[in-house]
Amino acid sequence: NTRGEVSADRASPSAARPMLTARLLGRFWVVVDGQVVDTSSSRRTRSVLAYLLAHRGAPVNRDLLMDMFWPGASSEAARNNLHVALSGVRRVLRAVQPEPLLERWYDMYRLADWDLWVDVEKFEGHCRDGRRAERAGDVAAELRAYELAGQLYEGDFLADDPYAEWAAGPREALRLQAIEAQSRLVTLYAARGEHGAATLLGRKILTADPCNELVHRQLMISYVGS
Repeated sequence: NTRGEVSADRASPSAARPMLTARLLGRFWVVVDGQVVDTSSSRRTRSVLAYLLAHRGAPVNRDLLMDMFWPGASSEAARNNLHVALSGVRRVLRAVQPEPLLERWYDMYRLADWDLWVDVEKFEGHCRDGRRAERAGDVAAELRAYELAGQLYEGDFLADDPYAEWAAGPREALRLQAIEAQSRLVTLYAARGEHGAATLLGRKILTADPCNELVHRQLMISYVGS
């Protein structure tokens, strides 16, 4: 394209937008209108698709993607690798839905305005709701929000791709959010006299965070109260 043109990858308006569901907490999988997207045959395609889903709030610069995934490669090699990866993303998505998802403006890429449900976004939203309810003293709303967050946290961020360097930061941040939400739930359950639920969840937390003093103390209280 000449400078200033918008790529043909840009989606055309559609009355019925496709529905994409993506889970990045635990095992990574993507479904479009009930059809599972191939995220296993190409690691390069899988990684770039996961990155775009995790950063869909704003367009992603081409150079950032090149530096993120091929930091030691020459500019030409990194550009070729990115081209192959993005072509793979288009291919696996078009295999289940012809409406294009990947849009490009100049050297920026983003996901089209489909109906997207991404578990990370929902999880973080429930955590924010829980903290807001805690500040407001609304115990019922806080309990509901943290329970919903716990239901979504099926495992660490991209747990089946543990060596993806770009995922390390988000993985740890989300893990800490999950521990915070679950620890608060233990306290809420115990305060309601639900010591069995508090004990079960507390033990789960200590498996991932054995030095959690708050949960250790709460478990001792629940053991006495149960």
